[in-house]
Amino acid sequence: MIYLAWAAMYEGDTDAAYFDVLIPRVMEELVRTEGRTNVDIPPNPEVRLRRDSVEAVAELACKARDAFYLLFIHGDSGGRSVSASLDNRTQAVCAAMQARCDWPPARCVTIAPDHETEAWLLADPDAVRGFLGYTGRAADIGLPVTAKEAENLTDPKATLAHAVQTMRGKRRPYDPKQIFPAIAQRHTIANLRRAPSFAIFENRLRAALVDLGCLQPT
Repeated sequence: MIYLAWAAMYEGDTDAAYFDVLIPRVMEELVRTEGRTNVDIPPNPEVRLRRDSVEAVAELACKARDAFYLLFIHGDSGGRSVSASLDNRTQAVCAAMQARCDWPPARCVTIAPDHETEAWLLADPDAVRGFLGYTGRAADIGLPVTAKEAENLTDPKATLAHAVQTMRGKRRPYDPKQIFPAIAQRHTIANLRRAPSFAIFENRLRAALVDLGCLQPT
């Protein structure tokens, strides 16, 4: 049995509310379908790292390295150039950790939704409709119909807020810290896989779990 403790660094508290639910669900799905050993996945990160310089993050992560096996580093991509920059930053953090405490680079996993985290929420319109208790067509409340359409939105944050307020009314406050984890719990992983940036994230996570011996190598 492997206790698969993990650490995370997110952009903000709203992102944390979403990914703290989604990350364990994705790991559980991969272990269930591709696992080679028994794995116990905790529901929350053992270590949370705050954003700082590459060296400062690496120093703190190395001090806590015995507490986790995987490190997730999140950043909204905002497009191809920012996505490349985020990848470079993640690689720099992992390289600095490798130099400081021999941390395996394969166990750093970048989370980079295209544009914003909301793009992944919207990539699964069934989960959003289920949260809202809405049985009509997604397009009728301004939701994208496909995952690729969700990732092509220039302002997914506004699109999600509009759909929620359309159904709930403007008198009820729009609270992402409540909405995001509720939708994350309703996600179907197969639906999320249709979003290209999610598929990239899952492949990185799969490679990390193979490196740890949790999954069968492909």
